[in-house]
Amino acid sequence: MGLRIGLAVLWAVVRGVWHRVRHGPLVPTWSWTVELRLILFKSFLDAARADADPEARSLLEQRVDPPLLRRLRGVMRYEKIEVASMSAEHHLPVATGLATDPDVTMLYLHGGAYLAGSAATHRRWISNLSWALQAQAFAPNYRLAPQHRFPAALDDAMDFYRELLSRGADPQRLVVAGDSAGGGLAAALLLRLRDEAGPLPAGAVLFSPYTDLEHTGASIAENRGTDYLPYGHPEPNTWYLDDHDPKDPYASPMYGDYAGIPPLLVFAGGREMIRDDSIRLVDAANATGGNARLHIAPDMYHVWPALLPNHPETMRALAIAADFVGSVSLR
Repeated sequence: MGLRIGLAVLWAVVRGVWHRVRHGPLVPTWSWTVELRLILFKSFLDAARADADPEARSLLEQRVDPPLLRRLRGVMRYEKIEVASMSAEHHLPVATGLATDPDVTMLYLHGGAYLAGSAATHRRWISNLSWALQAQAFAPNYRLAPQHRFPAALDDAMDFYRELLSRGADPQRLVVAGDSAGGGLAAALLLRLRDEAGPLPAGAVLFSPYTDLEHTGASIAENRGTDYLPYGHPEPNTWYLDDHDPKDPYASPMYGDYAGIPPLLVFAGGREMIRDDSIRLVDAANATGGNARLHIAPDMYHVWPALLPNHPETMRALAIAADFVGSVSLR
């Protein structure tokens, strides 16, 4: 599987470079780095999806063990831990070689369409975000489909959150964050905590949240040429849902009632396929009594801050997120 994916990625890069040389960038503002990252990730996901073997994909992901970004290696550390019977990673800012005691705790839920991803695949991005927020971060490896279908991921997020509180985390100094499926899962977690009268966190930061598992957004077709998501057709995500109602707010949180929910900060890329998931989530939250802000980076694709750590739009998003977290956690 690894060799086949590698060859597919190499061929996609060759074709992408040739196309750009002949016709220019896909998007006028895109640098070579932005476009090549898109090509690399899209070709990797397409090749992995073509195999359709979740066990092989899981084995491949288990070998992922990236170091932290070079500029963060002296100021961040992480360790593998276990919380609520789940493996996880704990990220902590470091000062002059000694671990600090951050005022803010972040529960980060990784993306991957509920089918893939892990704390390790998202390690560099979580560390970067943790440093920007000056927060300690906990990233659980929640259960994935198709072996574990809805609501397994949500149950795990609930258990992990409750265990953090039982270990002394202050909910008013805790934020929930996530990207893609993890962003949708974070929103669903807030809804369920509110419904079950659990202590709510101070707020949530969502990056390109996946909030419509029925895939009805017009941006899926509109932005297919400028994003890497492997949606061939707008069919529901039955790998995770099975035959469950895709309009259940715990699965597709854009259908939720956000009265009593803490503030949300939502980021989306103007060129991403599920841009409309973010727009409709924010509209629904504000229409039902919530408090949600939306930041759209006009020419960016899905979860761009994780793929483009040095891009100006990433730096802008991190600064906005830091201001938001500071405001909600100091209330």
